[in-house]
Amino acid sequence: MTPTSLVICHPRITRVAALTAIVGAAAACSDSNGGGFTTPVTEISCNLDRSLLITNLAPNAIPAINNPQMVLPDDPEASYLRPEDRVLGVVINGEARAYPHNILWHHEIINDEVAGERISVTFCPLTGSGLAFRPSIGARELDLGVSGLLFANNLVMYDRTDGEVYGPQLAVLGVCESFVGNTLELYPVQEMSWERWQELYPDTRVVTGETGFDRNYQFYPYRDYNVIDNPELIVPMTVNNSRGLKERVLAIRNGDGGRGYPFLELAEIGFYAAINEIVTGIPTAIFYDGRSGKAALAFDARVSGQTLTFQAAPEGFWTDDETNSTWTFDGMAVDGPLAGERLATRSDAYTLFWFAWRHFQPNGDMFAAP
Repeated sequence: MTPTSLVICHPRITRVAALTAIVGAAAACSDSNGGGFTTPVTEISCNLDRSLLITNLAPNAIPAINNPQMVLPDDPEASYLRPEDRVLGVVINGEARAYPHNILWHHEIINDEVAGERISVTFCPLTGSGLAFRPSIGARELDLGVSGLLFANNLVMYDRTDGEVYGPQLAVLGVCESFVGNTLELYPVQEMSWERWQELYPDTRVVTGETGFDRNYQFYPYRDYNVIDNPELIVPMTVNNSRGLKERVLAIRNGDGGRGYPFLELAEIGFYAAINEIVTGIPTAIFYDGRSGKAALAFDARVSGQTLTFQAAPEGFWTDDETNSTWTFDGMAVDGPLAGERLATRSDAYTLFWFAWRHFQPNGDMFAAP
């Protein structure tokens, strides 16, 4: 398949003028099973500003993947990944898995089971946001899919089991139909380069490039959309343009507030950086890693009731002032009195583009380098 046909088969390209022609092609590009909406889109009840809600595609035109085959990093079926490619990493009950942006550019949702726990890993290329959910509300089990709707340029999820729309990924809370007032639990996600993830978790499994879909997973289908100062959006909206719209931000969410850490502010501190703050009442450590793609993670800074204060050390390690233990980027102590301890990754922290953070967290505070 040529790059040109790949763009057509991934209809959420950045040229708004092309959408009309491409939406018509979406059905031919959809290889996913699963039902559609049970009611017309115009009748879907959502607690949203409907001026920012558009019907971009048919349900499942971007096909979510269920139970993907996972392979080790040295497997030929993982060769589509380059060291600098970004992945969403999760560790559940000691089992590490990587969900590459490369796959999620083309599928946006992966429903999986890790160490006996169901998980839905979601990534919206238009808002640069990667979150993972436990796909259940009480006894209700969800099969999350891509609805084809966009809200403020963000992926709108729906339940393929009964066709009901849940709401935008970045709302986190259910805001549509019977989901209003309910919420999916977030899993901690660590976003970083594939190279870095492999160093930290050499026994990780990663989604195979042989997904059963005809896609080139080395091909980014959004042209230059993710360039930091590219102002292009699919859904016209008022944005805060005081920074590059596509600058990455580590967000710690608290309703429509919380705190955001723009990567360029973190980079001002150093190639490796540590920030120690109280965020939403929790002692928090932010680690920034300027290597291969740049990444930032947020941790609960308490270990066995003791709050630790961190400093960045050379060669991509961190140390705490209280015990002088040495820590890796993923929050694991590898030397010193606390060796073997692991900081808890904050499940309410994730990476996204600046404009999306400012829209969904308008009352959030922003970290600025001293």
